[in-house]
Amino acid sequence: MATTAAESRAGGRELFVRNATGLVRELNAFDAFNLVFSAVLIPVGITQVMGFTPQFWPHANMLASFAIATPLVACFGLVYLYFTVLMPRSGGDYVWVSRTLHPSLGFIVNFALTFVFLTWVAFNFTFMLSVVGPAAAYVAGLHSHYFTAPSNGELMLVATILTAAFALLMIVGVRSVARYMAVTFALVWIGMAGWILAMLFGSHSHFVKEWNTQSGATYTGIIHQAEHLGFNAGGGIAWGATLFAMVYCFQVYTGFQWTGYFAGEIKNARRTAVTSIVGGLAASAVIYMLAVGLIYKYYGFKFFGSLVFLGLGGGSDHYHLAFSPYLASLANFLPGPHFFEIGVAAAFVLAILWWTPTGFMLGTRNVFAWSFDRLAPQRLTDVSDRFHTPVIATVFIALVIELLNYLNIYQGLGAYLLNIIAVMGSAFIVVSIAAAATPWLRPDLHETGPRWATRPIAGIPVITLVALVSAVSWGFVIYVAFHTGFGGSIGWKPMLKAFTAPIIAIVWYVTVWSYRRSQGMDLTRTFHEIPPE
Repeated sequence: MATTAAESRAGGRELFVRNATGLVRELNAFDAFNLVFSAVLIPVGITQVMGFTPQFWPHANMLASFAIATPLVACFGLVYLYFTVLMPRSGGDYVWVSRTLHPSLGFIVNFALTFVFLTWVAFNFTFMLSVVGPAAAYVAGLHSHYFTAPSNGELMLVATILTAAFALLMIVGVRSVARYMAVTFALVWIGMAGWILAMLFGSHSHFVKEWNTQSGATYTGIIHQAEHLGFNAGGGIAWGATLFAMVYCFQVYTGFQWTGYFAGEIKNARRTAVTSIVGGLAASAVIYMLAVGLIYKYYGFKFFGSLVFLGLGGGSDHYHLAFSPYLASLANFLPGPHFFEIGVAAAFVLAILWWTPTGFMLGTRNVFAWSFDRLAPQRLTDVSDRFHTPVIATVFIALVIELLNYLNIYQGLGAYLLNIIAVMGSAFIVVSIAAAATPWLRPDLHETGPRWATRPIAGIPVITLVALVSAVSWGFVIYVAFHTGFGGSIGWKPMLKAFTAPIIAIVWYVTVWSYRRSQGMDLTRTFHEIPPE
């Protein structure tokens, strides 16, 4: 018996790179919440939702869209909460899917999602410098082209500096990251709270007066010009458009469920996952719906849609105002002193720098998890004894983000992101299916799950029913993306471009699996075990 146990322990050590990750659980409950709440990135999300929806679905009411989408997104969040409780390890859905459905699916799904989320880091750098930054510069009265219209070279320089700076911050350690994010959280949400309160207590008539005085156009003139050019916001709620517009809600909510990606460094991870994931969604839902309602109330539903149509949509050839109609620019017409308006606009900019460490951490912890299972070079699991961070993995992710910076600025990666929602949605469907099947595929794990998930309804565990709703919801998102013009067109070329990352993952997985097999390693055994802490 003793010999068998010793052999088992030896075999266990061979399964993974080593018998402990070297990472330390240093993040408390607020840190975990702050990470996922920052990933939702409400200032950028609300800017994109309110800037893009009137272009595709001018009849859509985004307040109703968020109200309908929220319970569906909650089902998706419960899938990630369930798995985080079952397997609180770095790597999130990579570990979960590889230990339930198949290791190849786990790697492909996580590789694709890692690519998607890292593109957001690069995209948001550019978005900050070319969209939100110029909008804030308008409010602040800054006219230098460095602020209003930076060149591609200037964009690349600043993005490179930011990438290097955040890589250094990540290397110093998660406690430094947590402190940085706590400070930026406070600054961003002082500004955002001021923005919400200003719209709440400010009157629509005050906005009209400010607009007519400062903008260079009149309130009624904007509406009439948009109507003349073919824009029609309709009368009541157009339910078809409102349902289609939910794709934006699903997109901007994504991030609140990310706790599982760095669960290996969170104190009391199983308990904290509940407060971070559920709390992240609850806070995001309240703020998104409140903000949308107040935007319609303060600026006016018809006027706001008309302005976006003229400034960003089909009427842009006839738009001659000194600013693009993004929310940061419109802070210039809020009630209150001018320094307050500048502070609100600055909060929209700072929000991107608040969330960026979360994107870095997700990327580094995912490649760390691949390496720990021997699907990537072993050096990616090297952890600094001083800082308790995977230094080489962090440098690697910084290089990937730098490549994405280049592709975004010089090769139009931002346009590619429209199609990539299909990749993200497909991956989330696989994760949902894994959760639905876990009670039967891994009953030993399922029994350790939260009580709400294991409770049966008509003989079917709640998690299975919830996961099926999640899968169908993301299927709807993919359908809308490819059948309404929102996400691109159906055809082999756009589909091939959209699914480049999963194709690379398949090739990588098959190559590594064959190589490990030639070394005499049976990775099948690895994926029957949960990675050590």
